[in-house]
Amino acid sequence: MPADKRDVVFLVADGSMEQTVRGFFGNPASHRRLGCGSFTVEPTDIVVASRRDPEVYGLAHQLLRPYVATHRHAVVMLDNDWEGSPGVKNIHDRISKNVSLEWDEYAVVVLDPELEAWLWQDNPNLAGALGCPPDFRHILAVSGHWPAGQAKPGNPKAALEHLRRRHRADTSKAVFHRVAGRVTVKNCIDPAFLQLRDTLRDWFPEETL
Repeated sequence: MPADKRDVVFLVADGSMEQTVRGFFGNPASHRRLGCGSFTVEPTDIVVASRRDPEVYGLAHQLLRPYVATHRHAVVMLDNDWEGSPGVKNIHDRISKNVSLEWDEYAVVVLDPELEAWLWQDNPNLAGALGCPPDFRHILAVSGHWPAGQAKPGNPKAALEHLRRRHRADTSKAVFHRVAGRVTVKNCIDPAFLQLRDTLRDWFPEETL
């Protein structure tokens, strides 16, 4: 394996995912937040599909082909919730089958139902990142978007849109950048996030003295 290969390339389905990856890995402490060794993700290591989730589903292997010679690892990220989606398992299996023909070390991360699931946690820092009132948790409980006792809103995207329409939460993709960079991931239980975390821990083991 050439020594000058870059660490990892991310293929993502849209600009919001791009901002999430940029925000998280732009934090110098990102590897410590994940519990793994250090590695680098530059803006040029993030590839955004022009036709969103369906393009990633059908053409991930082709979109990643130019990076086989330049990167050691590949991560594919897309939502499960899109028109025509065949479901998490089928998405994962098809992309994996195609990507494995050219990559030895890759991960296919299917966010279920969608990226917004990664936003939500009962954390006071979240209000500042979203640009919404500090009592957003109460607001979403009263509106029925996030009932008491649930770990996350049943419809993560609808919860965000409610805050944007009714409570002036930021409507830009920068929300995802800020949340990824500021909010703790220590207690995150989302299966897709845990898959990504564990994959990165495997690829980049924590340094020991």
